Amino acid sequence: MAALEVDDDAGRTVALTAPAERVVALAPHIVELLYAVGAGERVVGALEGSDFPRAARDIPRVGSYRGIALEAIMAREPDLVVTWRSGTPRSVVTRLEALGVPVYASEPRRLTDVAGDLRDLGRLTGHAEAGARAAEAFEARLAAARQRLPETPRVFYQLGRHPLTTLGDDHIVTRAIRHCGGEPLFADRRVLVPEIGREALIEARPDVILAAAPDDDWQQAWQDDTLLPAVREGHLYTLDPDAISRPGPRLIQGVEQVCRALKRATPPS
Repeated sequence: MAALEVDDDAGRTVALTAPAERVVALAPHIVELLYAVGAGERVVGALEGSDFPRAARDIPRVGSYRGIALEAIMAREPDLVVTWRSGTPRSVVTRLEALGVPVYASEPRRLTDVAGDLRDLGRLTGHAEAGARAAEAFEARLAAARQRLPETPRVFYQLGRHPLTTLGDDHIVTRAIRHCGGEPLFADRRVLVPEIGREALIEARPDVILAAAPDDDWQQAWQDDTLLPAVREGHLYTLDPDAISRPGPRLIQGVEQVCRALKRATPPS
């Protein structure tokens, strides 16, 4: 009989007879979630790029974004594998399930989903109280960051430059922009990563342009596009790539960066 049961982000019930002691995490944000609930010492396998906190760099690797080795996962003798629902190949998940390995799918799409994953992974690893505390701290900062601005800035989030792409309505970054009082442009597109033409962007008249990057160099490419209000007014802002792009506990830092940027770009009432 299962001692622990939670529903993962795919809506499936994950049941364990005892807290997991050997966990393989198949995305960097999952590693961060596990460390945040105090279960870092139980992570016995991870993907390349799992670099936070610093101790995570020493975890044995079982693959990368280019491919995941099922044999390497099984060699770690996991009693729980935490997958990234949209990033882990379905073939890997199917084989793990066929081998009887419990699988939890993580896929935060709403901001509050991060807190849900913290609670679930805390329970599954025997750190329920720490998971609850981490979730509550995340939710408190999220509530404190929410803002309503005197004017609603039109915000373009630049994902790629060539071609020019952004994020659709179902992405957590789009929800962060709304949480901070902005209107995410092109959120009505039916794909998660829409490609945007220059004419469409000019017509949309963004007040703010955001991008995740290690420095501000990306802003230079926009300087001749003075038809865009964001460029004319100097409202181009750089976000920490790991904070805004990984749906883990540091996402709140990315949300706070977005909120500060939109507040700076909005004239006081």
